[in-house]
Amino acid sequence: MKQILTLVVLCLSLNVMANIKPKPLVQYDLEALQLLKNQLQTKTASAEAQKQYRKLLKKADKILDQDNPTVIDKEIATPTKDKNDYLSISRYWWPDETKKKGLPWIRKDGDTNPDTQTDAVDRKRLSKMSGYVETLGLAYFFSKDEKYAKKGISVVKTWFLNDRTRMNPNLQFAQSVPGNPKSRRSGILDGRDIPVKVLDGITLMSSSKFWTEESQQILAQWLRDYMVWLAYSPTGKKGAQQVNNHGSWYNYQVAALAYYNGDIGLVKKIVEKTKTMFDDQLDENGGQTHELERTRSYFYSCFNLDAITRVAIIAEKSGIPFWEYKSADNGKGIEKALDFLMPAANGEKWDYPTKKGLELTYLAPVLVRVNKRIDNPVYKATFQKIYDKIALIPEKSGKQKKIFRDFNFVNQGMY
Repeated sequence: MKQILTLVVLCLSLNVMANIKPKPLVQYDLEALQLLKNQLQTKTASAEAQKQYRKLLKKADKILDQDNPTVIDKEIATPTKDKNDYLSISRYWWPDETKKKGLPWIRKDGDTNPDTQTDAVDRKRLSKMSGYVETLGLAYFFSKDEKYAKKGISVVKTWFLNDRTRMNPNLQFAQSVPGNPKSRRSGILDGRDIPVKVLDGITLMSSSKFWTEESQQILAQWLRDYMVWLAYSPTGKKGAQQVNNHGSWYNYQVAALAYYNGDIGLVKKIVEKTKTMFDDQLDENGGQTHELERTRSYFYSCFNLDAITRVAIIAEKSGIPFWEYKSADNGKGIEKALDFLMPAANGEKWDYPTKKGLELTYLAPVLVRVNKRIDNPVYKATFQKIYDKIALIPEKSGKQKKIFRDFNFVNQGMY
């Protein structure tokens, strides 16, 4: 009930979204980004930062020739037959070989069904769109070359603003399961790329002549409609009540959108909600109980902390203490959850399911954020160990490349 009341407050505050004014950066620190920009211009940035900047522009140049992603390109129809509805299929679900036509599909936790990751549905397009906006936003900010803003803004218009090609502002059919007609609250997770990458990308491009007040108004309406869906739809209400990583990412989306629109009161409510969730998420030793049940237990423990530390960034920007929060009765908080992960990260046995190993790469960005706020030599040494291993890998995975790039480049401007 408390969570639902929070969301009612959320919706009552949405009128501010129509006001056109400069938007804040949700994840980045503008002053730090400007310092890095000045260092790049004066050739005083580190050699690795200059190298990563050149790679950024090269990546952005490749995007210039790509088609804009749009949800109307999907091959599978939603129940509404509306191509503008977003559709994805949950990755860990497979045809049931014991049933005719394999329906309904069954869950095999940790085993990605490649048929769920094709262009027949929209998940890859959402990821591509958000990546394009993030990359082009950064390229424009650092270079001020209007070609990057022109392309990035066209990507935003295609996905959010153009009536023919835009995504309807809901995730009603996200992470669907063939043979199961019900909307799934876990699909809300797909929306996290919008506040993680898109909002700051748009803000970084908003000084361009190609971003207009009309565009900002239409985007504000889309975001308002999405927030209303998160708050009022049965699927959204169920998502708000989750206490595992899905609940943390739900909190992050709401906190990010609230901060973007200057609603610090709502940010405070979501931060307090996130704090209370520690009691359900952590055991007395700091283990994340819901994530430890998964077949990729270490990954999901890191994934949950990824969301929580992003909420902490927004809390800090809003002047709300969170990083060193500990519950009064048993000290549950970010540090306790991290302390539980440290021994395995440093070679000790991990006594929980690890279908793909410890996947320490996913711990690195969490440690980068924490190390800027909490002085703990174990955290710092653990990050350095992970980073050194990544640096030595000749053929890095996409995630490893991003970690390496972020640490040596844009994380210098991360709040």
